[in-house]
Amino acid sequence: MILWELGDARLQDAAGRWVYDAVVLGAAIAVLWRALAAPAERRAWLALGLGMLLWALGQTYYSVVLYYASPAPFPSPADLLFLAFYPASFLALVFLLRARIAHLEPLAWVDGVIGALAVAGVAAALVFPPVLEALGGSPLGVAVSLAYPCMDVVLLGLLSGAFAASRWRAGGTWLLIAAALLLFGACDVVYLSVAGQSTTALNLASVGWPLAFLLLAAASWLPATGFDAAIARTDKRRIVVPIAMALAGVSLLAAGSFVHIGAVAVALGVACLLAVLARLVITFNLNMRMLVASQDEAVTDALTGLANRRALMADLDRAVSASPPEAMVLALFDLDGFKAYNDGFGHPAGDDLLRRLGTQLAEAVAPDGRAYRLGGDEFCILAATRRLPAEAICNVAEEALTESGQGFEVGASWGKVLIPVEVVTATDALRLADKRMYSKKGMRAGSAQSQTRGVLLRVLHEREPELERHLDGVGHLASAFGRTLGLESEELDVLVRAAELHDIGKIAIPDEILHKPASLSDEEWALMRKHTLVGQRVLDAAPALGPVAALVRSTHERWDGSGYPDGLSGRDIPQGSRVILICDAYNAMTEGRPYRPAMSSGQALEELRAGAGTQFDPDLVKCFAEKVVPALAQSRSAVAESASPSK
Repeated sequence: MILWELGDARLQDAAGRWVYDAVVLGAAIAVLWRALAAPAERRAWLALGLGMLLWALGQTYYSVVLYYASPAPFPSPADLLFLAFYPASFLALVFLLRARIAHLEPLAWVDGVIGALAVAGVAAALVFPPVLEALGGSPLGVAVSLAYPCMDVVLLGLLSGAFAASRWRAGGTWLLIAAALLLFGACDVVYLSVAGQSTTALNLASVGWPLAFLLLAAASWLPATGFDAAIARTDKRRIVVPIAMALAGVSLLAAGSFVHIGAVAVALGVACLLAVLARLVITFNLNMRMLVASQDEAVTDALTGLANRRALMADLDRAVSASPPEAMVLALFDLDGFKAYNDGFGHPAGDDLLRRLGTQLAEAVAPDGRAYRLGGDEFCILAATRRLPAEAICNVAEEALTESGQGFEVGASWGKVLIPVEVVTATDALRLADKRMYSKKGMRAGSAQSQTRGVLLRVLHEREPELERHLDGVGHLASAFGRTLGLESEELDVLVRAAELHDIGKIAIPDEILHKPASLSDEEWALMRKHTLVGQRVLDAAPALGPVAALVRSTHERWDGSGYPDGLSGRDIPQGSRVILICDAYNAMTEGRPYRPAMSSGQALEELRAGAGTQFDPDLVKCFAEKVVPALAQSRSAVAESASPSK
């Protein structure tokens, strides 16, 4: 009976050990199988499965060779296989972290290190004192025994780092892995510290290890869930993790002043605080880079990479206030033919052309000057005149802004200002250069458009001398209005030409109708209303004046749709035509007529406001009254003051 019971106990013990070994081996095979079925995470599960397989082989060796040995050798080959599980697990966590988190930022890795050191320090403080107290034997045996809790602490630290790097937004896979590794580490500590004095503790550890392996196997088969969206967040909660881990490190060191936590725990606590300091340095450098980048963006044109208007004004302020003064030239350039190129070849091609011309301009004025893009097709240079005279610098810059090809030709008109000879403020310098550029653009002797305009105005003068004076006034008002609206140079040029020529069709109206002192009959009004169509046909004969002709056609359309010739209303009327209608009416009222005395500016504005919403665009009337007329009055006052003799 005693032999049977003994045999039965041995049989039960052997069966239990083989079940234990089968569970561990089966869990390892399940993880390796998952590695074959999950290509995206294959490296992670392959590393973990191989580590678990090595542990299972070590356990099998222990069951077959060492279990009945008395005394069992320690350390043994089984310990080598057991310990091989840890580095394989380290690799698995790193591979899984990289697979599950897209675009992990550098600071996330630093937060991971902080979390790993903090958790490892706390674990070392809790684990090492009881383990060291329980250990004894040869130095090699003590070293191998300590290797287990050391590896557990590092593994838990790495796991904590993964959680910290993911901002503690982990899925079920990570939670199961965390539970398994915590259970694994607890079993190691229990076995090393109290298993020799407690059979119950040994049994609990024997159950805990295979259970941890089953949790790892289950974790490998859960659906993958990434948390790249969480990583991309930039809210204030990102700082919570490093602060919490830093507090853990400080608390660890504070506890070491009252209780024995071991040198390893102290070292890890210090390392955690050093990592927090490193994060502060990295964060400071990143913030400085962002500040510099934002400053660069604020003074840089996004399309061409040249300096922008803000940078130009800052450089101009320094140039005009330099002491001692340095001779410099400011030149403003406006592209000729760019709008036609942009319309014909498309905006992407237009953007490419602007980038190309901007690069050429910057190279042309280096090293004595700087190139700027002010917006649209306007460029600018500010250059010292030490080596080359101002005219030569501007000619080189003009050549850099010139390009031609099949079906297009792009050039540049420019106006220059000498600093500090001609101006004393940055605003004055830019205003004068703009005025000279625009004058040169519109009045170039070789321009076919300018010549055609001159011929038409001459014809108009021969027919109606007074009408020419009126049209000049309308053109001046339209120029000021267009600048206030921020029109680009080519659009402004078209607007002014249309304003100057908007009544060119009246050359086809008989004198008896044009100068009739009495009211016109219906037939005469019908003929009079055709003058905009006549004007369009005359201007369309010159292809360069096609955009001008389109505006002239609609200069007598009304906001409420009661105008002519097409009955357009509201914003269906071209903006330039709406502008010219306001300028025409204001000029006519303030100039006066033979049959009506001139109104004051205030009276004329009241008339415009009365017609806003019916005859005129109400928004444009408001802009004209509040910005254009006051600016013109101020300009006339300044001119009169400068022309008056000094006292």
